[in-house]
Amino acid sequence: MTDLQARSWKATADEYFFLIGRDGGLSVEHRPDWILRQVPGASVRQYVCSDYPEIRSVLEQNIEDRWTRIQPAIFEINAVPVRARDVIFRGGSAEVGGKCLLNGAAGDRVYTRFLKNNRGMENFRRSNQFFERARAETRLDIPVEGSFPKGMRVGIECRNRRNFYHFMTEALPQLVHFEGRAPSDIVFHCRNNDPSGFAGKFIEAFFPELAGLVEFTDRRASYDDVLIPFNFRHMIYSNGDPMITTLLADTGADTAWQDIGAHVRRRKFTFKNSYDVSMRLLRERVLSMIDPKLIAAMPKKIWVSRDNSSDAVNARQMYGEDILVARLKREGFEQLHFEHLTPQEQVAAVHAADVIGSFHGAFFGHMMFARPDAHVIEVGSVQTQLHRWGDFLGNAHVAGCRYSKVYADVASDDPAKILPITDGLVGVGVGAEAIDLVTRLATEGQI
Repeated sequence: MTDLQARSWKATADEYFFLIGRDGGLSVEHRPDWILRQVPGASVRQYVCSDYPEIRSVLEQNIEDRWTRIQPAIFEINAVPVRARDVIFRGGSAEVGGKCLLNGAAGDRVYTRFLKNNRGMENFRRSNQFFERARAETRLDIPVEGSFPKGMRVGIECRNRRNFYHFMTEALPQLVHFEGRAPSDIVFHCRNNDPSGFAGKFIEAFFPELAGLVEFTDRRASYDDVLIPFNFRHMIYSNGDPMITTLLADTGADTAWQDIGAHVRRRKFTFKNSYDVSMRLLRERVLSMIDPKLIAAMPKKIWVSRDNSSDAVNARQMYGEDILVARLKREGFEQLHFEHLTPQEQVAAVHAADVIGSFHGAFFGHMMFARPDAHVIEVGSVQTQLHRWGDFLGNAHVAGCRYSKVYADVASDDPAKILPITDGLVGVGVGAEAIDLVTRLATEGQI
């Protein structure tokens, strides 16, 4: 990629994307034993409960019946530290040898950025064809060099440290790969470096041995040699290694996995039906660190509300929540505000609960800590269905819990109008019918 192309993010797919099995610059300690493996997932249900016929019609048209029509095949996708040379971090993602690395969540943003800067159906088709050829021509072939030297720097791609969901789901789990490695420092490379009140607290709580080595930056950074936690998800459509193709050809009734590709809908499908092994390892590490007495002291039924005080981050108006919470309290629920709890208390509260409910929000990043027999209820709107459905499925699959998504209404002056996401995500409103449904789900389970 030329200097001009690097500054503008504009190039052909061949120039733009780093391909495992074709491009040099990455190595591993040992050849991975697996790239993906089939695992149990969450039990998922969706419910339409808007007060407005025109909104109900849109919601019903967009319900994904996959979760009730078949037993979906869910995959855990491996991640390992890789040694990378000639690396640039910018915009929250990494480039190796001048080509953009497709790595987990950062890889999704890399692909989106490519399509944004290389518009037109012809470029779109060419990128899909490029990955079809790559899948036919490449295998895992990546140099193996044995144990990496101690004291190496670690670079982690990070959207930002302000959004709880993105940090907890995408960035924090990557630290599990560097326990006992004695890195010189660990740098989270963010698209922006807005301060947060939680990122440092969670690192200190659950990675105390690494906390003093961590820093965040949104500045462009270059490394001759750096360790990067690498997730293999994007190899599913860009690499033809038998460790991938053999498993995808044997998913029983779930034949959708046999039509995998680089198209945005297919990449979204992969995202919704898989999770990074780093999330499971984080779940196991964190739960092992929570005092059982703290878990035992937590309530069994919780409704989690957002702190909408004047200084709260991403405050959103919620309509009807007071009435819903009053109903749930009569059923034995306790209302919690996680902003006022320590990281340990937050995890303990989620893991202790039999039933967990909340309006759509970053809180659901916590779902990875729920018990397999827990029932988690998310109440959203037509906005969250059209623009956010699937964001939390990986967290649900890690836990293996029951996950119910109720689509009610937006908390706006005109709930019958679908607001563009470019105007921002609006809060949720619940009417009498939605309150009844959520209460039934909370007391009877999935229906």
